[in-house]
Amino acid sequence: METVEIFPNVHEIKSLFGDRYLQQYLFVGERIVLLDAGVLSTPESAIFPYMEKIGIPPQRLSLVIAMHADGDHHGGLAAIRDASAATHLACHADDRTLIEDPERLYQDRYNFLCQGHGLGFGREGMVHSPRSCRIDVHLSAEETLRLSPDWSLKVWHVPGHSAGHLAVYDEKHRAAFTSDAVQSGGYPTTTGRMAFGPTYYTVEAYLASIEFLERQPIEHLLTGHWPAMHTNEDARKFLRTSREFVERVDSGIMAFLRQHREGSTLKRLIGELGPQLGSWPEEAGGFLQFAFYGHLERLKQRGIVRSGTSIPFQYSLV
Repeated sequence: METVEIFPNVHEIKSLFGDRYLQQYLFVGERIVLLDAGVLSTPESAIFPYMEKIGIPPQRLSLVIAMHADGDHHGGLAAIRDASAATHLACHADDRTLIEDPERLYQDRYNFLCQGHGLGFGREGMVHSPRSCRIDVHLSAEETLRLSPDWSLKVWHVPGHSAGHLAVYDEKHRAAFTSDAVQSGGYPTTTGRMAFGPTYYTVEAYLASIEFLERQPIEHLLTGHWPAMHTNEDARKFLRTSREFVERVDSGIMAFLRQHREGSTLKRLIGELGPQLGSWPEEAGGFLQFAFYGHLERLKQRGIVRSGTSIPFQYSLV
């Protein structure tokens, strides 16, 4: 697995998670900061070996930031705490409960559509089971993390995929580290094929995060699963395709409901509209449940769509 120093003292630590890449980022200054911790096994299998290779023991980690609540991004926090009790673990306050309590992660994030919609991902959620782990530090928008006298990181709040999703901007290198905050047209496999579609939850917040990032002076865009982008043009294209996917879902749902005046369940929408939106495998269509639900809730709030009270819930045009 190729793990590289992408800028002086900034390292991309890459590992495999199924058929996808999983990427964490290590900043080595007077303080040593790690963005994301991978799954439960990632610190021992990838992060610590790379740190030892460049002469940094785990005990020198000052701060580990869980960029958002998902087991493939915060699952390794417990292993880091085991190796270095003095390392501070951080996240945004809005994701803290999901990160600290795996039961809440499963119930409130991965499986909240089980009742009524018959959707979700079962007891183990979508990813390897994380362990409970206490967060020490809450980070919020526009905080600055000083790494050395001439080097700082700025914290951004970019919700949509989760309520407390963070991004970090390295002003020295004009580089934004966004984890899963923006997702283009879906998640790629290691071969470049599509694994599954975007998994944002709240549409307005997701669009606002895209617009916020478009206003920033970004020359490099580094993410949790996508190939690195090292030109402003490539970064803007990624942000543009992220918005275009949202627009396609909006128009697709409206067209589907106009054609089916009797209404549709969320599960039916995923099954019939989902394949028109991307080339992921048929069995991966269930990942669209979060985005589709977010779109339907937004249309309900705008008075365009209504839902019945029977189970499963039926959506139709007003």
